[in-house]
Amino acid sequence: MGALRVAVVGLGWVGTHRHLPWLKRNRDVEVVGVIDHTPARVERARALFRVPHGVTAEGPHAVPWLDEIDAVTIATPPATHAELARAYLLAGKDVLLEKPMALEVGQARDIASTADREGRVLAVVHNFQFARSAIRLRRLIAAGRLGQIQAVWGAQLSNPRRRLPEWYDSLPLGLFYDESPHFFYLVRSIVGDDLRIEVAHVVPGPPGRSTPAAITLLMHAGATPAQVSMNFTAPVSEWHLTVIGSDALAVVDVFRDVLVTTRNDGEHLGRHILRTTADAVTSHLGGVARSGALNVAGKLAYGNDVVIARFVEACRTRVAPKDIAAADGVEVVRLQHEVLERARVAAGS
Repeated sequence: MGALRVAVVGLGWVGTHRHLPWLKRNRDVEVVGVIDHTPARVERARALFRVPHGVTAEGPHAVPWLDEIDAVTIATPPATHAELARAYLLAGKDVLLEKPMALEVGQARDIASTADREGRVLAVVHNFQFARSAIRLRRLIAAGRLGQIQAVWGAQLSNPRRRLPEWYDSLPLGLFYDESPHFFYLVRSIVGDDLRIEVAHVVPGPPGRSTPAAITLLMHAGATPAQVSMNFTAPVSEWHLTVIGSDALAVVDVFRDVLVTTRNDGEHLGRHILRTTADAVTSHLGGVARSGALNVAGKLAYGNDVVIARFVEACRTRVAPKDIAAADGVEVVRLQHEVLERARVAAGS
């Protein structure tokens, strides 16, 4: 088969720093066009990525070269995801959709059903689970290097001064809704699909802001507990996913794409503390060096390369792509809305 002919819809930061660079690197993809509601963005992206076509359009009906593409990737703000995905699916195109998949569970299920009825592929960008560090973590778990998994713990510190999209606080619970999908799919990639929320504790943010000061989630999958703590008022931005094993501890430093591991410190004597300190320092510094070199070379993919490869394969085989299928996106939106509902009930009590 020839290359998958793709257009990118949405030319903000994600479209131009994640979708277009990694689509262009995939030899099984031909980037045919770019689409945005802003003419300047269209012309800039066409020139920068040497794309044949570009158009200012709000949907497929206004794309004159629509017949020249097989699929689109959608990198627009979350409020537009469901409408655009549905429109392109009905126009006969396969769709790779940014997270969160939709603003409502019903919307997510509707576009998943639309894809099924139309015989189209619908996939969601759940990328960090395919980052180098996350893949190494799952290999350690599969090899038994961590021992028996005791718990999973996700932690986010978010600096409100960092680069953030202008629309984030218009979402339900603001930045939580935009960023929590990463933790839900990451935790599911470790403990399995049967993730259940037991407690959702929300600390409100400043008056007039949707984004809370902090959220803590207590969850489980079977007998394995999982906790996610998110703070949105921190002076630094850090995302970590920790897997606690009986024999060792492993921490994914998400932003740096680094895996830090330490052995069981036994009696916690001085020599044991020095050993775990050496484990942490050497694995972190070595990982930062490797990720830094890849970043400088423009090759730090954060799993976007795998997402695109799986999407391309799904478009060719017509088999739902593993771990990024529409069903995975729907489940993440369902978990998000369970948190929203618990927060609403708690606020009203």
